[in-house]
Amino acid sequence: MIAGLPLQDVIELALLLIGVGALSGFLAGVFGIGGGAILVPVLYECFRVAGVPLEVRMPLCIGTSLAIIIPTSIRSFQAHYKRGAVDTEILKV
Repeated sequence: MIAGLPLQDVIELALLLIGVGALSGFLAGVFGIGGGAILVPVLYECFRVAGVPLEVRMPLCIGTSLAIIIPTSIRSFQAHYKRGAVDTEILKV
């Protein structure tokens, strides 16, 4: 057992999250949709399977989705800055 879940459930959740992450990244790149539109419902189901109580499940999903934005935004900024596509004067203002 890992975190109170049988190993089989943990493996299922891990594979589901990897697949959903790849799918949301692909759809975000192709169609420009936000990953949250895909991730929040899937996280909800993953947390249901993991036994997260109903009253905290949706706030946890939204918080997790928002937390994903932080490293993604930092990495995006770094990539654009490296290519000279960031107007630092606007940032200073």
